[in-house]
Amino acid sequence: MINLKVNEILNIPITGGRLYLLSLFERLVRGLTWRTAQVAQLALIIVMAITVTNVIIRIPYRPIGGAVELVEMSGAVLLGLGVAYTALMKGHIMVGLLVDKFSPRVQGLIDLVVSGIALIFSYILAREILFFAYNRMMAGYYTGHLEVPIAPSIYLVAFGIIMFAMVILLDLIKAVRTVAQGSDSQ
Repeated sequence: MINLKVNEILNIPITGGRLYLLSLFERLVRGLTWRTAQVAQLALIIVMAITVTNVIIRIPYRPIGGAVELVEMSGAVLLGLGVAYTALMKGHIMVGLLVDKFSPRVQGLIDLVVSGIALIFSYILAREILFFAYNRMMAGYYTGHLEVPIAPSIYLVAFGIIMFAMVILLDLIKAVRTVAQGSDSQ
């Protein structure tokens, strides 16, 4: 019978000075999340450029055809891909007034429960968005004016939610370590 402690499972050292498995996963999540944030920033630049251009040329000429469609799709991509980076940087609003008074182990236990619930919900959300995108792709849905397929932007939103789930999983693993070790091991 193999008897391993939780911290032995989560801190598997790889010999030869290589990274631990957890820090390798954390580097992967941080790298992918940073790339998704860069795509979200590009979507923000597109939204700003379309909006400003549309406002400037509206008076002397006609507004840009399909500007609303492009802004809507870019906005969805912006929000979908930006949420993981925001979660990684702890940019969301958190209520820690009561929780901060507890010991690190109890805080880790609360983080464990909250992260577990959030992981379940983000899994369901990502799965449903992927199904929705697939159905829209199979049905051949396009935007009304420009006739741009909408499925790719929906897939990008789903990928952003999957990245968000990976950030939550990382937080969950850190919470397990905190509960197992009794101190803040982040």
